[in-house]
Amino acid sequence: MDGQGDPALPDAFDDLNVGITLRDPETGATLDANERVQELYGYSLEELKQMNVGDYTPPSTTLSQAEALRRIRAAADGDPQEFEWRIRRSTGELIWVQVRLERSSIDRTSCVLAEVRDITDYKARERRLHLLNRVVRHNLRNEANLLIGYADRLKTAIDQARLEDEVETILDIATEIGTMSDSIHQIEEIADPEATKRKATNLGDLVRNLVEEHRSGHPDADLTVEAESDVWVTADNGLDYAIGHAIENAIIHNDRDVPNVTVTVRDDPESKHGRVQIADDGPTISDVEIDVLDEDVTTNSTYHGSGIGLWVMQWCVDSLGGELRFEANDPRGNVVEFLLPRTNDRPAA
Repeated sequence: MDGQGDPALPDAFDDLNVGITLRDPETGATLDANERVQELYGYSLEELKQMNVGDYTPPSTTLSQAEALRRIRAAADGDPQEFEWRIRRSTGELIWVQVRLERSSIDRTSCVLAEVRDITDYKARERRLHLLNRVVRHNLRNEANLLIGYADRLKTAIDQARLEDEVETILDIATEIGTMSDSIHQIEEIADPEATKRKATNLGDLVRNLVEEHRSGHPDADLTVEAESDVWVTADNGLDYAIGHAIENAIIHNDRDVPNVTVTVRDDPESKHGRVQIADDGPTISDVEIDVLDEDVTTNSTYHGSGIGLWVMQWCVDSLGGELRFEANDPRGNVVEFLLPRTNDRPAA
């Protein structure tokens, strides 16, 4: 189609609370879109007509332009398609949508009708249930069994040295259970929109305050901050929890005599994100700990306190429409990166 005689959606489609787009069955190009789609994606109709799927799909999402085109052509051939997809809005925020593609005809022109629904809240609730299922049914049960076992062994402890070792192990496990409980409470707070209000937040100020708190709690650690002063995002208390967990993990899981942790805040104009990186020189975060964030991974081992902290980090970033990334540090250690959509809002002076 050359764009001159493209079919158009009836005006009544603008009254719907569900997004509707018309797609060219051969090229996959956007021919028309109702107002709801433009609100969801954050782009005007004219912009959408010039873009392909890859332009508003984040790299972490597996839906490629080729796969999108394959689905569109399958729908055009009479095989309706339904799938979930994560998109990057014009603001940089990530949201989940459910898409249904069906063959249609408007003004005697064949096309593919796409129905787009925002399921971000549904996906958030789904991840929350996955977490609670894993933690409550798996982690806490295993840790409680360990406590019982060590308590039984404590009864038969013979010498003082062994007794001290057993008591220390029980205290460690009890502390870990307490950490899990605190983390779950934080996730509950993040998940409740009424529990904490979002506002424009200066990332540099937030990070500097958190580093000072951890300096007081860990005087033996070497904590450094490199923060740009004018990076603003929309956030709530959950961001404090998330970045706090990242800093805490970088310190307490470090095997150096003096843990070295550097926290940086940068503006990323190209992606329209504020970027926070926590770099350490400790042991590499295990794949088991990171894999717990993947909802498709089967639970087959106990995920410990650090893993629950990672869940808080992931949950917070998801709720704010951002991304959480993990990389290896050079020559040793980890880099935990938060990417958060920037805001132009500023609090009144």
